[in-house]
Amino acid sequence: MLQRIQSLYLLFYTLLAAFCFWGFPVIDYAFSIGFDLRFISLVLGGLTFLTIVLFSKRKMQLGLIKVVSIVHIAFAVICVYSIGFPNILTENKLLLTVFFVLGVLFLFLAHRGVKKDEELIRSLDRLR
Repeated sequence: MLQRIQSLYLLFYTLLAAFCFWGFPVIDYAFSIGFDLRFISLVLGGLTFLTIVLFSKRKMQLGLIKVVSIVHIAFAVICVYSIGFPNILTENKLLLTVFFVLGVLFLFLAHRGVKKDEELIRSLDRLR
């Protein structure tokens, strides 16, 4: 399961989402104003962990990675607009930006790895 590189990318994304859930100051601020952004972070981490567990079903993995990517980008937009990006402290802007950029990067690399595996399996099926 974890011997594939895309599983490591998905694990890194899960850890990033867990960090966002437990200790991200911007998310705590949004939580205090009544909008629970930490729940979205928890859902993203759970879906990503589910994607790791479904390592033998590559097509479902690709679909789930696409869904998590779309929700992650929507999460970024919601964070920026609900909190108000100019009102955030400079170090929190940096953390927020790093979270969203690393998240998209990990999801892109995982999607690419799963796609390579799927193409490899298809090419081996053609040889049989």
